[in-house]
Amino acid sequence: MNRLRGSDSWSLFFNMANNMIRRQSLVSSTFTYLGFAIGAVNILVLFPRYFSPEQFGLTRILLDVAMLLSTICTLGSIPIVLKFFPLYKKNTPDGRNDLPWLSIGLVTLGCLVTLLILPWMKPWIIRKFGSKSPLFVDYFDLLYPFTITLAYFSLFEAYAWSLRKTILSNILKEFAFRLLTTILIFLFIAGIVKYNQFIALYAWIFLLPVIIFLLMMFREKLLVPVFRPSILTRRIRFKMLSFGGFLFAGAVLNIIARTNDTIIIASQSQGGLKDAAVFTIATYLVTVMEVPQRSLVSITTPLIASAWRSKNISLINRLYQKTSLNLMIAGLGIFGLVMLNIREISNLLGPAYASLAVIVLISGIAKLIDLSTGLNTQILLLSKYWKLDFLTNMLFVALSIPLNYWLTKQFNSLGPAYGNLIALIIFNGIRYGMIWKLFGLQPFTWNNLKALFLAIALFAPIWFIGELFSPMTGMVVKSMLFSALFGFFILRWNVSSDLNDLFRVALKRFSKFNN
Repeated sequence: MNRLRGSDSWSLFFNMANNMIRRQSLVSSTFTYLGFAIGAVNILVLFPRYFSPEQFGLTRILLDVAMLLSTICTLGSIPIVLKFFPLYKKNTPDGRNDLPWLSIGLVTLGCLVTLLILPWMKPWIIRKFGSKSPLFVDYFDLLYPFTITLAYFSLFEAYAWSLRKTILSNILKEFAFRLLTTILIFLFIAGIVKYNQFIALYAWIFLLPVIIFLLMMFREKLLVPVFRPSILTRRIRFKMLSFGGFLFAGAVLNIIARTNDTIIIASQSQGGLKDAAVFTIATYLVTVMEVPQRSLVSITTPLIASAWRSKNISLINRLYQKTSLNLMIAGLGIFGLVMLNIREISNLLGPAYASLAVIVLISGIAKLIDLSTGLNTQILLLSKYWKLDFLTNMLFVALSIPLNYWLTKQFNSLGPAYGNLIALIIFNGIRYGMIWKLFGLQPFTWNNLKALFLAIALFAPIWFIGELFSPMTGMVVKSMLFSALFGFFILRWNVSSDLNDLFRVALKRFSKFNN
């Protein structure tokens, strides 16, 4: 392993990987941020203005429940694809790769089972949601198309990641989804569709991305009919089933942890879907912090898988620390901008969204903690200790559900924010300790502390400067000052060599464009 660490070939590989991450991350993040900008218009302007809080909250609860059910439908096929597709690509001849058909078969089986079980859940749904969120009960049947299309979308997205077509996957997931939502909203505003038609079309919103992914699979010749299991499948089928089954349980636990807050709010909070709408806006503002993480995860996952196969701990460590630092810097910058303007955003939305600022503050701190631990999920998931991913996800769910349930009853929509903060601190602390103990890896350097100090030092004076202006002017002044100063000192102090390199590349391209 020491020979690998010092070899020129691995140094060259790391530099190539690093350049690829920068290039794809920049393009992916650009489309993702465009998508989030469209989403911001949808969530902060169009939904609150043209839909009632209950109607708005319904879109979120349908999406969250569909995400949970679609994860169950995948039956572990996604981690199998992410881990074993490189092996199939290397060891099966063209036209004999049967992994796509096996995984599609698993998802189809999962969808059929879900279609049979879901009607039996309807009486329970009516009991839990009927009094506080009756609109969800009325449109319960829309979960069928939403769940099935989302399940196939998730599977094909895993193939896009494995083929390193991360730009396409991010465009479809982050940009196209929000653009299609905008189109549907404008159809509703124009009176072309009524609300029941709008929500029905919304339930089919992933159909077009699924078709585009299918065309990608055909183009890559991954859907050539294969009538017999390959030699590789017969050799490793039990290993794949064991791996996929174990991580399938972990994935279900993970999605429960991510979606239980909105579901609990809709069923237990006094405001029902109204409170779910407030929490949706808060979650969206915080989720903007995740944009670089989404791009980096899709790009670095196959690199970490390759590094584990070659036992290149040095490469994994560099990826771990670089992603932790860059995600923390991006998260601090976005969180700073949101919190500097949160009071004005709340006032624009109206009295129904008065609790927004506190929810964003608590949820934003939780998200920063999560971002700062970098790629701990991928490192554990793709290592020989992958079972720890399941065990820690189980712990997170065991913490978050009772915390969110009890705190929602006490504090309504504020409850899940507190619950998620507590659960994420414990969850990421345990994973951090495991990776440090097992592999001697930890993501933090002094540069992480520099970035944190800089963001805190800039926040208070800029907040008070903004008070000297009218609300709208103050938002512009605060945003420009914070962005300019935070970016300037991050580059000036060379906190992240990757960001400095990206800045130099951008300057060169800009100078060439002007010449």
